[in-house]
Amino acid sequence: MSASELALALTQARTEARRIPASSAISDLTAAYRIQTELADLSPGGVGGWKVSALTADAQKKFGGTKPVAGILLAVHFYKAPTSVKLDRLIAPLLECEVAFVLGADLPPRAAPYQASEVAAAIAEVVPVMEIVDSRIPPEASDYLRLADAMANGAFVTGTPLKNWQAFDLDHLAITLAFDTALTEEGNSDRIPGGPFGAVVAIANAQPLPAGGLKRGQIVTTGTCTTPAEITKGTYLADFGPLGTVQASFI
Repeated sequence: MSASELALALTQARTEARRIPASSAISDLTAAYRIQTELADLSPGGVGGWKVSALTADAQKKFGGTKPVAGILLAVHFYKAPTSVKLDRLIAPLLECEVAFVLGADLPPRAAPYQASEVAAAIAEVVPVMEIVDSRIPPEASDYLRLADAMANGAFVTGTPLKNWQAFDLDHLAITLAFDTALTEEGNSDRIPGGPFGAVVAIANAQPLPAGGLKRGQIVTTGTCTTPAEITKGTYLADFGPLGTVQASFI
C-alpha cells in the first residue's frame, strides 16, 4: 500500500470511527512522516498543531534515532472549550491534560540548532489543553504505523491562551481532572522530560517535520501531565491552576 493509499485508508477510518489492519509495512521515520503529510493534504484546514513524543532516549530508539518525533494535529479536529464531543466519532478514546504553546513565528528547519532564547521568542502564548487520544490502528501495530496515524491523536480541546507565558512556573504546574464534579486524577507538568518549554525546543531541533513543519499560529502540545483516562459519557473538567480550566462533555 502506497503512502497515499494508506493516508486515504486512515482518513476514512477516522471518519467511520473504526480501525484498519496492522498489516501495512512502515519501517522508518521518513515513511511515517510522508503519510502524515498526505493526511494533512486530505484534511480541510491542514495542520493546526503538533504533539511532541519520544522525549526520552529509550523512546527515541523505537524510531531509530536520538531525537523526539511529532504527530500532526489536524485543524478540523480542534474544539474550543467548553465543548461537547460525540463519542460515536471515536473508537477507544483516552483523555490527557497537557500544556501547549501557540507559535507566533515560524521555526523552519536549519543547520544550526535553535537556542532556547530563539524558541522562546517564537512563542506567542501558553494554553491549557486536553488531548483526546484515539488510534485507527490495532494495539499490535508498529510504532512507525502509530506515528503515521497522527501519533494516535483523535481530537484536541483548547482552553484560553495566555500571552505572559514566561511568568508561570510551567515546569511544576499542578493539574487536577474531575469527572462529573468528582476528582479523578492529580497530575503535574514535571512529568514532561525537560519540561513543557524544553519539549518545544527539542522538537524545533528535530526537523525536518512533515506537512511544512512548525508554522506561526500552530499549537505545540508537549505530552500528558496526567495518567491517560478512559473517556465515558459525561463532563470532564481539567484545572490548570493559574492557566485556567478546560471543560469537555462527551455525549
